[in-house]
Amino acid sequence: MTSIENHSIAENILQKSYVIRSYEVDADGRLSLPSIFNLLQDAASSHALELGVAVPQLLANNHTWVLSRIFLNMDQYPGWGDDIQITTWPSGIERVFAMRDFDIRQHGESIGSCVSAWIIIDTASRRPVRPTSFAHQLNPVDKRIQIHPLNKLPELKKPQFEKQFTVRYSDLDINRHVNNVSYIEWLLECVPNIGRKDRCLVELEVNFLGEALFQDAILARCRLLDDTGSHAAHDVLRPSDGRELIRARTRWQ
Repeated sequence: MTSIENHSIAENILQKSYVIRSYEVDADGRLSLPSIFNLLQDAASSHALELGVAVPQLLANNHTWVLSRIFLNMDQYPGWGDDIQITTWPSGIERVFAMRDFDIRQHGESIGSCVSAWIIIDTASRRPVRPTSFAHQLNPVDKRIQIHPLNKLPELKKPQFEKQFTVRYSDLDINRHVNNVSYIEWLLECVPNIGRKDRCLVELEVNFLGEALFQDAILARCRLLDDTGSHAAHDVLRPSDGRELIRARTRWQ
């Protein structure tokens, strides 16, 4: 587990510090993208617990959180042994979405940012619950790390690359469906070498569209959108019923 150096909340903004462990870096020695998502998820979960709206607390009343849309920008990647700070806060309510922002810092400088949209669902009906019912607990902060519309991404046309997976028990989260980090791992495994050679990912946007369950067969697909491999479109499907589980886009630099 990543070590936590401090954990503080002021004006409904939580800050956590982390030391990057050896198993959280990729083959190039940089903090891996799945590890970044795990850290963001940890910070968000810690804050939700303080606010009384963490998943275990909501499940007691037959509700839970589901991540719907997210946009991550990374300007710089820390390495093994580096200290980073993640600051997060509820940043508003938009229609059925509860918004949450993140600021990732190293040595006091911002190296990445993230905006996300979450849905509270009724676990019995699987239908969304208006987040305004939880507004007093969320107490959104009038502050945005960046302005990004988090719109619905276009359908992937004519995929060039495909890779198959099977949902493992270790891919499941407390809601007993596939954790969002596993989708990111599958998405990256489908990126061809031209898309990642001598590059690092600077933007990732994902729409989470459906649920995958234990032992489902999964198909990750990718298409490069330019000759340099700097931009790519992605999706992850369940071939048995054709259900789209995510749509995504990446930019590499």
